[in-house]
Amino acid sequence: MKKTKIFAPATIGNIGPGFDVLGLAIKSLGDIVEAREISGNKLIIENIDNADHDISTDPTKNTAGIAAQNALNQLKIKQGVALNIIKGLPSGSGLGSSAASSVAGASAINHLFGNLLNKNNILNASMAGEYSVSGGYFADNVAPAIYGGATLTSSLDPLVVLPLGNIQELIIIIAIPKIQILTKNSRQVLPSKVELSDCIHNMANTATITAAFCNNNYSMLKNSLIDFIIEPARSQLIPSFPEVKEAAFEAGADGMTISGSGPTVFAISNSMNDAINIELAMQKAFNNNNIECKTLITSPCPNGARILDS
Repeated sequence: MKKTKIFAPATIGNIGPGFDVLGLAIKSLGDIVEAREISGNKLIIENIDNADHDISTDPTKNTAGIAAQNALNQLKIKQGVALNIIKGLPSGSGLGSSAASSVAGASAINHLFGNLLNKNNILNASMAGEYSVSGGYFADNVAPAIYGGATLTSSLDPLVVLPLGNIQELIIIIAIPKIQILTKNSRQVLPSKVELSDCIHNMANTATITAAFCNNNYSMLKNSLIDFIIEPARSQLIPSFPEVKEAAFEAGADGMTISGSGPTVFAISNSMNDAINIELAMQKAFNNNNIECKTLITSPCPNGARILDS
């Protein structure tokens, strides 16, 4: 029987002001889905390893399972398939945990049966899995996990995703506090109305970030992560956020904001020496408020989901 193993990277949704439209794949973190043919015609999930909470093995209630079944339906294949999921991302962290599983699940099916689906097909399958847990139909996490680098969702109906490229100088400092914020809950605190001036500022910063990735230009990116609309609402869900943000800037960060729906936050730099100081400062700020925190210095992942050696 054939088998395959796929890794899908973690992602930063929004990249600050680009709510639901900008996303960025990052190195070092992600989920793995192993898929193999079995007898019969059903999709099953055999194991889920390294999960930080109970995740259903029912393929109709699991993001990877839903995405994998969608991919099978697109291929019109009824062959039995067994999935094994290896979680590398904590749930509710703001790093695209459900998106990574969805993308890995759909991509594993595609590779198992001859790579007949294009990236847009995989995107649709993955968004079906993401929708099941997030309660919304958006691609800011699944798109970069497929395409790599930064992506822009310019339309949902019809679905249009544009790969933007990468910024080679960009160093990303991530802090993951030990609290959980589910996307569904974080969307409930968002304002229903916004000031026109705030909307204009966010549009300008989103456009600048887009141009920065298109031109591989770190100078255009720095100082553009400022979010006038979403951050003020969601930061209230992250204990000690103001102190952590202040600490990051004092240590030399060129920008700092929330990763996706949070609670993970990230800062940027193009200096490794500064990045080390920023990492320590952010961790200390969380710890000073009795919040456990994991940190990581990483960079954009130029490629999306990829095949691993079995």
